Amino acid sequence: MKNRGRSPNGYSLIELMVATALFMVITGAVFSLLYAAQSRYRAESGALSAFQQANIAMDQIVRDVHSSGYPPAGVFTSSQAASHPEWLALPFAWSPGYASTPCTVNSNCTVPSSSDLILEVDPRNGTGVQWIRYSLSGTTLLRGVTPKTAAADPVSASDAQGMVTYLENVTNGSVAIFTYTFDAGAAHDTAHIRQVNICLMVQSAQADWQTGQRRVFTVTGQAMRFNPNQ
Repeated sequence: MKNRGRSPNGYSLIELMVATALFMVITGAVFSLLYAAQSRYRAESGALSAFQQANIAMDQIVRDVHSSGYPPAGVFTSSQAASHPEWLALPFAWSPGYASTPCTVNSNCTVPSSSDLILEVDPRNGTGVQWIRYSLSGTTLLRGVTPKTAAADPVSASDAQGMVTYLENVTNGSVAIFTYTFDAGAAHDTAHIRQVNICLMVQSAQADWQTGQRRVFTVTGQAMRFNPNQ
């Protein structure tokens, strides 16, 4: 009787070609799914990172505004305040006219503006009053911390000290980062700013895996100044 089983010579060429084709189709589908999953993970991670960084930046700005204006002039005698203006903190620094004549916001102020803000804060760590500046350069929000000194312009001093990258991919465009509200019935000058409204529009570093576009997140906040006018 003849043996009708598989030939002892192994698989035929056609069988190997069919098996190879099936293997290529299966592995191609697996790698395609893996690539899509990796692309989605990178995009979602980048979006989450951009959102978290915007939130962290917002929290810091709000804390700085809350702390601005301490210590006020009332903590010192009139002679101390006159001879050591660097000891006290005006809530907001400005230009031009600092520190004798507060400028009018959205009129003749260079700083503060919609994208440039300088706060005067004593972090109470022994370093004294500091100028804390937030300024937009292109799509990068810069932050600088400079010791307050007498007879110095806060804008020039912070520029000379150097500003560092704080938040990247800021895409506010014509939308103001900083807007201001003032004490009721008071002039809209820097001495009477009561609240700073903050809007940060941040674009993710990675494009969305489906649309191919980078996502934009908008984070808003309000910061009330607690310390008194000078």
